[in-house]
Amino acid sequence: MLKELQLKIVSLQKLVYNDYVDAVTLPTKAGEITVLPNHAPLISHLAKGTIRVRRGGFEGNWKPFEISGGFMEVTPDSRLTV
Repeated sequence: MLKELQLKIVSLQKLVYNDYVDAVTLPTKAGEITVLPNHAPLISHLAKGTIRVRRGGFEGNWKPFEISGGFMEVTPDSRLTV
């Protein structure tokens, strides 16, 4: 099992974030979800809000990214693209 999730946050202009993380919490149209390594494949429409990214294990710090909407995709190989 993979212990990290590869996260890419891409805007229309540039690659905003690209790193391995422990957890990502995202605002979807159906409510807030947290994606961890080995998450089931998923595609979802994102709502306006804050993406929170955690690195550094269970007690790691959360880094926020404000978004105005968009889409997310989780692939079977623990890659999350926003």
